[in-house]
Amino acid sequence: MTIPDSTKNSQDWDITDDLIEQMKRFEHKSNKSAIWRNKITGNFLYFKYIEDHPESLEEKAKAKAEALKNGREKKINSKIEELEEQEVEDEENELLDCIEDYKTEYGVKNVNIHSKKFKAFYAEWKEFAYQEK
Repeated sequence: MTIPDSTKNSQDWDITDDLIEQMKRFEHKSNKSAIWRNKITGNFLYFKYIEDHPESLEEKAKAKAEALKNGREKKINSKIEELEEQEVEDEENELLDCIEDYKTEYGVKNVNIHSKKFKAFYAEWKEFAYQEK
């Protein structure tokens, strides 16, 4: 004896004791009928597939976990990059402020940031700036 399913590409299913047992388990777990309008429902076929192929479910779970892990890693890496960029920007702004103070202190138009005089001024300026905070 056979019964069709209610999917788009319908096929006939042989009614066996195993199929009847799976239908009973499905109906007990989901409180839904496995047969509707004399056809096997798609929900039951999905349940049957999961029961018959448990390894595919494990693979899906692993793939989902891997995707979540990669997504978290990307978020963490992007936040780290943002913080590093902000730190670099803060250092650049700090150096520019120091250069402006140096120009007003010594009355010069151009500043050689590699000179000993500027480096000493910068170290002193930085120490004074952090003492105020």
